Amino acid sequence: MKRRDFVAGTLAVSLAVPALAQTYPDKPVRIVVPNPPGGSADYIARFFQAPLQRALGQPLAVSNVVGGGTSIGNRQVRDAAPDGHTVLAIHQALLTAATLKVMDFGPEAFAQVAQVATEYVTVVVNSKAPYQTLPAFLAAAKAGDLKAGVQIGAINHFLFLSLGDATGTKFRYVNTGGGGPTRTALAGGHVDCAFLTVNEAKPLVDSGDLKIVAIFAPQRLASWPNLATAREQGTDLLLNLNYWWWMPKATPRARVDRFADALRTAMNDPEVVQKYAEFNMSAVFLKGAELEAEIARQYEAMKKLAERNNVTAT
Repeated sequence: MKRRDFVAGTLAVSLAVPALAQTYPDKPVRIVVPNPPGGSADYIARFFQAPLQRALGQPLAVSNVVGGGTSIGNRQVRDAAPDGHTVLAIHQALLTAATLKVMDFGPEAFAQVAQVATEYVTVVVNSKAPYQTLPAFLAAAKAGDLKAGVQIGAINHFLFLSLGDATGTKFRYVNTGGGGPTRTALAGGHVDCAFLTVNEAKPLVDSGDLKIVAIFAPQRLASWPNLATAREQGTDLLLNLNYWWWMPKATPRARVDRFADALRTAMNDPEVVQKYAEFNMSAVFLKGAELEAEIARQYEAMKKLAERNNVTAT
């Protein structure tokens, strides 16, 4: 190749990369939530939907693809065309499902886009239960065989593993599903306890059906000052959900970055800011190497937790 041809070819490639980002998205974007409606991953996808549409200039559709301990929805995104028009919205359930071999792939099968929020979680019991504080609840768990509503291999399963690991308690797991079905099972007396976000629990707490025994946050919530933390009740443990967005592995970096930037823009949208306050979330944005390091750290910790507890999906 002559030098002028090489220079011209190089220039064409360099111009194509920003053009790729500028023309993306050029059709509607599908957001896959691998959980039923009503859970935490579902509602964060939905309150980002309209602001993302404004930031990206294309319609966004949220699809709940349920089943297989989140593996069916995860697999759909993994196998989708790597063009940035199919995106996965999920928290650490992707890591827990991979840890327990609910699916034969993990975070390495995706392009990591961004983290947009952190939300601390609560242990919730039926309002008629005899244990209404965290010490009383843990004593009941040690003395008996409390049934914990979880989705096997999902994050609510691992939250109970973490609590048990920290306090020397064991639970019997009932596969109720995500946050929405689990709170219904708890209110109906089919299970004894569940991990829920404040937003998931609040309607049934307000109605008198459920009781939150502790929130695993650094301090009490300003919006719910009477809700005691686990630390205050003698268990120094922080547990939270981190909301992450993913794309198929081979998605061009320019498109991943374009979507990540749109997420960062959407986080400052008044609509999202209001939802963060309403849902007691903290706005935490991570992308690139910082996000990859945090995901790798949590994934390794989950694998060690499962190993210590001799837990598998079956």
